Amino acid sequence: MKHFFRGSVSQPRSILAIESGSPHILRRALGGIRQMFPEAQLHLCTCWPDPAPDGVSTVFRVADYPSLRDKIRRLLTFRRSRYDVLVILCSKEPIMYAWKMMALLLVPAKAVIVNENGDFFWLDWHNRGSLRQFLATRWVVIRKEFLLTILRAIVFPFTLLFLIVNAVFLYARRWRRLLLWKIRESSAPNTRSSKPAPLYSEDPPPKGR
Repeated sequence: MKHFFRGSVSQPRSILAIESGSPHILRRALGGIRQMFPEAQLHLCTCWPDPAPDGVSTVFRVADYPSLRDKIRRLLTFRRSRYDVLVILCSKEPIMYAWKMMALLLVPAKAVIVNENGDFFWLDWHNRGSLRQFLATRWVVIRKEFLLTILRAIVFPFTLLFLIVNAVFLYARRWRRLLLWKIRESSAPNTRSSKPAPLYSEDPPPKGR
């Protein structure tokens, strides 16, 4: 993200759109963006397998980048591509959240925010009022996610400690049973080598002549 304290760009040559939500919302916004910049090439990064809309030059599907390393390499490729405008869909849908945040941090482009109604505004200082209203409508969701993150961070050490103690207890009980079994085996008499003597002996029968 760049040009936060400047107005909109004059004539962008390339636009990268992050389709992190319902496809019809972003495509409604792209119609207005195309009218503003008809000469710009449009590139789409999406999580949906549906065919891209007409006029899209390149499509990047996040399913093609399963590992974290692949995602970071693709985002760095976005950075090196020097897009002029970055369109981010923020429609209260928890989809591609990491892609959106990392793209805003890494891609040096003028950012456009699209809401759930398909309306959009430039992410800059001049639109701070719209940005304030936008964040206010999502404050409950942001606060909930923040509190859940803090709660997970607090509970995680205790959960890990419980799992470790439980594993140690199970292994100790197993080894205790194994040790007791070995002790019983070693202290038991050897029935194969020492057989009990008979109570009486019988004379062998006489051999017939």
